[in-house]
Amino acid sequence: MTPRTPPGFPRRTAILGSTGTIGEKALAVVARHPDRFQVVSLAAGRSGARLAEQTAKTGARKAVLAQANAEAPPSLPAGVTFSTGAEAVTRLASDPEVDLVVNGIVGRAGLEASLAAVEAGKMLALANKESLVLAGELLMATARARGAQVLPVDSEHSGLFQCLEGRDPRSISRVVLTASGGPFRGRSRADLIGVTPAEALRHPVWPMGPRITVDSATLLNKGLEVLETHWLFDMPLDRIDVWIHPQSVVHALIEFLDGSLLAQLSAPDMILAVQYAMSYPERWEAGAPACRLPDWGRLSFEEPDHEVFPALRLAYRAGEKGGTAPVALNAADEVAVEAFLSGRLPFAEIVPLVTEVVERTVPRPADSLAAVSAADAEAREAARTLLAARRV
Repeated sequence: MTPRTPPGFPRRTAILGSTGTIGEKALAVVARHPDRFQVVSLAAGRSGARLAEQTAKTGARKAVLAQANAEAPPSLPAGVTFSTGAEAVTRLASDPEVDLVVNGIVGRAGLEASLAAVEAGKMLALANKESLVLAGELLMATARARGAQVLPVDSEHSGLFQCLEGRDPRSISRVVLTASGGPFRGRSRADLIGVTPAEALRHPVWPMGPRITVDSATLLNKGLEVLETHWLFDMPLDRIDVWIHPQSVVHALIEFLDGSLLAQLSAPDMILAVQYAMSYPERWEAGAPACRLPDWGRLSFEEPDHEVFPALRLAYRAGEKGGTAPVALNAADEVAVEAFLSGRLPFAEIVPLVTEVVERTVPRPADSLAAVSAADAEAREAARTLLAARRV
């Protein structure tokens, strides 16, 4: 089944992860184009006060805190239906009153909502890359069967989507994702010993949440984006490249069989990718700065340093193993990054711990939510065991 015709405007919208980076950007899009969106529901993690502010401002009728048994914020507007827990978040994604679901939840926690949205045939603006890393085959197959449309929100995947749209796949030899290189670009392995959370969270370009920022520092985030590209665009792993591009102006490129390159360029502002996913197939004024290339002066590109940053090749390795191996990759990384941020694991040991979990994993088919959930739990337990052994 081909995707349904995108819903018209105003689009009845659910924003999941509304108090995070992507959620705030989505709300900025709504505020700039209030006649084109009707916010039906909002879901946040545990920021009840901010959720109440957003609900009052947008007129949303439903509000959810993913934290189980959380109390309703005292300032929540009257008449708003309030609920808590992960299942309540998932219900918002399949709500018959919603046309567009913006999934800005970070990590494994966003998977059920993505699956619920495509199962219900929604238009899904997807920032939760883990949905594709963990269950890409299942998610995209369900989307095709239900006529749902999955639109990328990551800047690189939005760039690829714009470059690939309307192209004959047979004319394309490879695609390229760019990466800023993170805060430690150009460092040696010795330089990464003793890195603090404050240093790792100092991204040179993009303001993001803690987990994604740390993953960008190890280049594991770019590895997850490679796996996301594989499923989102049905692109073989050996035809997906990564180039380091510190200026983050060129977000993605495609190479045609004749050697020609086509790139998508824009100022490094996530509002552009978020708005295009929400407004597709239309383009509107976004309030972002124009991308005047003379102002940038020089745009540079380089190959990733795989010796200093082995996480990128590890992601390819997990993708090649297939099945639940990417599930193990993500689960172990979530455990390792949390341990690093809480001072229980050195930065230089994040990737070795994740590597050990991935290499020990015997992949099984990732063909159901139950299979993915079981593999996720096993990998987290393996990572915690290795973490405990390192502290002995």
